[in-house]
Amino acid sequence: MSKRQRWLVATALVVPLALLGSCSSGADPADPGASGGDGGYGGALGSAEQEAEFEALYQAAVDAGENQVIAYGPPPARALIDAFQQRFPGIEVNYQQLQTAERIAKLEQEKQTENYVADVASDGRTPIVSMAVDGWCQEMDTIMDVPKEWMGPNNAAMFPYVSVFGLVINTDMMDAEDAPQSWEELISPEWEGKVVMVSPAAGGAAAFTFAMMQTPEENAEKYAGIKEGIKDNVTLVARDALVLQEVAQGTYPIGALAYYPYFVETAAQGAPIEFVFPFTEGGGNMWTKSGNCLIENAPHPNAGALWMNWLTSDEGQTVLADSGWYPTMPGMPGPGGLPPLEDIDLLHALPDEEAITAYGPYVKEVIAFFGG
Repeated sequence: MSKRQRWLVATALVVPLALLGSCSSGADPADPGASGGDGGYGGALGSAEQEAEFEALYQAAVDAGENQVIAYGPPPARALIDAFQQRFPGIEVNYQQLQTAERIAKLEQEKQTENYVADVASDGRTPIVSMAVDGWCQEMDTIMDVPKEWMGPNNAAMFPYVSVFGLVINTDMMDAEDAPQSWEELISPEWEGKVVMVSPAAGGAAAFTFAMMQTPEENAEKYAGIKEGIKDNVTLVARDALVLQEVAQGTYPIGALAYYPYFVETAAQGAPIEFVFPFTEGGGNMWTKSGNCLIENAPHPNAGALWMNWLTSDEGQTVLADSGWYPTMPGMPGPGGLPPLEDIDLLHALPDEEAITAYGPYVKEVIAFFGG
């Protein structure tokens, strides 16, 4: 049976992405009996001083009877929650998938009734920064040395990981070293009709990518003509997952703006694909950062702060990488052997507080341009 045939058989048994993180990670949390209560984390979380702060925060949560963290937002990989709960026994992390307007409406109701439920909000950059600016989030004292660029306004949010997008190639059809190395090369006549990408008309990361290419002025100059070239030369599909499917089946040798966690899921089924990242000539690698904030009047503030701080610990960052996300703390390796985040030429983004409103008009323009 060929590699492609094996993959086609395996797709009938595809594991949902939400279950991907349930597999064991490279992190090896200490036996809870050895860590909980005496601070003996053995360097798994950070320095001795940092681990002492983790232990103090954990004990504060236990002493206050805080046995759970309630988070509003899309749930992370199950491996993250399992590793945290193993590290800090007695504290459960529970997610309710409330996003943007629905989440704010729920928080407004809690504020009016003074029946506070949420401890943490979790989402992408725009909604989390907006919440921090609008006063929904508490200022955080971080245990780890989190770089300023990964903290939100007034230190009221933290961004422990980013999602990355790159090229995925069919290894039965081409070699990785022959893949396009820039956006300009991707839209060249050499690759016309050989590339598939999710349509920016659907919004989402694709629309945001081309909005980012239009502002500030340095981006607009650097990426002039890319949007038009994509429309003329690239086959557009309706959903991100279809990009991986089309390349894995051999319909196209290249998929652009491929979402790395989807690649991990598809590759695990035996698909003949490889993730090519990053663009090495001219950069422009698309990324989105995800954040958390500790809600004002959180009923479990110590447990919520412990969860958020643990995500930036050495252990939390390792589990994030094992689950397919890019950890943001300096010195952490990329997922799946990819280069560290600091070694990647990322698409230049506007500052957080400016970005929450500045990109909107460009996103609408991009969606209209692609027929949305």
